[in-house]
Amino acid sequence: MRGVFITGTDTGVGKTVVASSLAWALKRRKIDVGVMKPFATANRVFSKKYRSRDTSILAKAAETSEPDSELNPFFYRRAASPLMASEIVGVKAPCLDEALAAFRKIASRHKFVIVEGIGGIMVPITEKYVIGDFAKMIALPVIIVSSPHLGTLNHTLLTVTACRNLGLDIAGIIINKMPLKPSIVEERTPRTIHEMTGVRVLAVIEYSRNQNYLKAGKAVEKMINLELLLSRQ
Repeated sequence: MRGVFITGTDTGVGKTVVASSLAWALKRRKIDVGVMKPFATANRVFSKKYRSRDTSILAKAAETSEPDSELNPFFYRRAASPLMASEIVGVKAPCLDEALAAFRKIASRHKFVIVEGIGGIMVPITEKYVIGDFAKMIALPVIIVSSPHLGTLNHTLLTVTACRNLGLDIAGIIINKMPLKPSIVEERTPRTIHEMTGVRVLAVIEYSRNQNYLKAGKAVEKMINLELLLSRQ
C-alpha cells in the first residue's frame, strides 16, 4: 500500500494545502491518487456535496468523485477535536475501525493515497485514541507540516517526538507559509529544524494571501523528489 499521512504542528498550519498540492503534483505525473480526511470538524457544513471544506479541496485536487461518506466518514458540526465535538453535539465519538475500513476501501481503488489528519498528531479522537494512533493503524509514512513562525521549533520538536514515540515513519517535514521577505530567524528555521530533528525538510512553501494547491503544487513539484517519495513505500 503506497501513500502518505499528512499531519501538522498545529491547526491552521496548512495541512490541506500541502495534501492537495501533493495530490495535484502526483496527478500531473499520471499517478492514480486517492485522498481522504477521515475526521473533520467545523462550525458549519461546507456544501451539499462535502460537509468539510478540506474534503472538497482534496477531492478537487485529486479529481475524484468518490462520495463524501467515504472521503470523510466522520464529521462533527463543531470546530473542536473529534472527541470534544462529539461530546458537545451529543453523538458517539468516531470509531477507528470504521475509519480504517473506509481507508482500505479508498486505498484499494488507487495506486497512491493521501490521508490528511486533523489538527496535530496528538489530537484526541476518542477517550483512548489520538489521531497518531490512526496513522499507525494505516501504516503510511508521515509528512509533518510546520511553519517558520516564532514557536515553531517547540511545536515541531514535540510533533517529531510524538511521532517517534508512536512508532511512526517520518518521511519528512514541509515548511509552509514562509514570508516572501523572511527575517533571519524565519530564514534559518528550516535548517535548524533539520539539524535538531534529523528529519529531512522536503520543501519550503512561500506564504500567499490566497494560498491554494495550484500555487503550492508548483513548489512541491520543484522541491520534492516525488520518485523518492513513491519508492519509500
